[in-house]
Amino acid sequence: MKIVLNCLLLFFGSNILLYAQSSSSRPNIILIITDQQTANALSYVGNKDVHTPGIDGLARDGMLFKRSYVSYPVCGPSRASLITGKMPVQIAVADNGPDHGPNLAEEHLQFSLGRLLADEGYECLYAGKWHAPTQVNLPAEGTGFTKVCDMDDTQIVPRSIPYFQKKRDKPLFYVASFLNPHEICEYARSEFLPTGPVEAGNAKAYPQLPYNAAIPAYFPEAVLLNREADPRSYPTKRYTDDDWRAYLNAYYRLVERVDHEISKLVAALKANNLYDNSLILLVSDHGDAVGAQRGNQKRTLQEEVIRVPFIVKKPGQKENGAINKTALVNTSLDIYQTILDYADIQPKQALLGKSLRPILDGHQDTLHTEVFIETLLDGVQTRGWAVVTKDFKYVLYRNFRNNEQLFNLTSDPYEIQNLIVNTAYETTAASFRKKLYDWAVKTNDHLLQRLLVRNE
Repeated sequence: MKIVLNCLLLFFGSNILLYAQSSSSRPNIILIITDQQTANALSYVGNKDVHTPGIDGLARDGMLFKRSYVSYPVCGPSRASLITGKMPVQIAVADNGPDHGPNLAEEHLQFSLGRLLADEGYECLYAGKWHAPTQVNLPAEGTGFTKVCDMDDTQIVPRSIPYFQKKRDKPLFYVASFLNPHEICEYARSEFLPTGPVEAGNAKAYPQLPYNAAIPAYFPEAVLLNREADPRSYPTKRYTDDDWRAYLNAYYRLVERVDHEISKLVAALKANNLYDNSLILLVSDHGDAVGAQRGNQKRTLQEEVIRVPFIVKKPGQKENGAINKTALVNTSLDIYQTILDYADIQPKQALLGKSLRPILDGHQDTLHTEVFIETLLDGVQTRGWAVVTKDFKYVLYRNFRNNEQLFNLTSDPYEIQNLIVNTAYETTAASFRKKLYDWAVKTNDHLLQRLLVRNE
């Protein structure tokens, strides 16, 4: 009997120990978000017009994903998608704020990252810009997060350090949400920039216009009409080439401002032993058109707008510096799944995203066969959708002329040659319409389903 009792104690004791080790070994998770940063706005990828040593350092220690797309190229829907792991259409988030639709409902908020991780024993902190549509402007009651500070990039690190320094018996989930380079919106409108005026510098050294600066043939009329409908957001219609070069200079200087704050954040994490063994993710909520097809701002389905920088450093990883050029990533859906995976939390809802852990661990190179993006051109109240695969990209806007686009991104990365008018690609276009319809069924996008059936 004594032998049996000892065996039982050994068995249960070892399981208790394993549970304790599992709980305590869950990594700290650090999520860094910039605002309106296009994928190419990094010196790490060879852009000589910008210097980003802070973000580059993260990339050298982790893995940079070059084909990372947002679910929706507008702040509120993109962020709501990220914290819930669902497409904006699934959670009824149509645009920024309650003026454009309901706040994020409790049925979705209950599965948000802050709530799930807090319920599973994480200390959840949020610093900076929130802008997900809830009843509060910043995370508070009901989101699972403790609010560290308001939307002020220069205050995020100093206000976070006391939280970093405290002793804790829980793993940490910390979000640093920076504003810039979003202030390019104020710059374009000749308005006050909260972080101060941009250094003019030497105009002769300003960046050159992008290769795809001209508006190509068969460009969506909806995009052009949306610019005309909102001249405050799109004052660039009157821009000269010199104005565009000054815009690009301002944009990259704002990227450098946020990179400076990220450098300080990384230093603070290292100083408080929160860097080496943490899962660290850096992403932007959407990009900026940066002069492509004479565009500024977000909302469109151009590559510059929907493709963003995305870096992941897994716990214990250092000096990896890998660049993944093949995996198609939906940053919102896949970040959600990846965070739950590393936190050892089972999803409590059906999801369309995938964890990046198999790629980070070197077991595979790819993730999705296609990714889907949705948007709203608010000035003309026209919804749009895109499907991106290994080689091709298909775009559909609900209204107006030239509402379909098809590009071979392998041979035409600047989206100049719209293949939708080429009869040789009719079968390819039809296959993308089918992909989009199937996605509409999965996401309960009834408008898109009706549109595609009507156009058959």
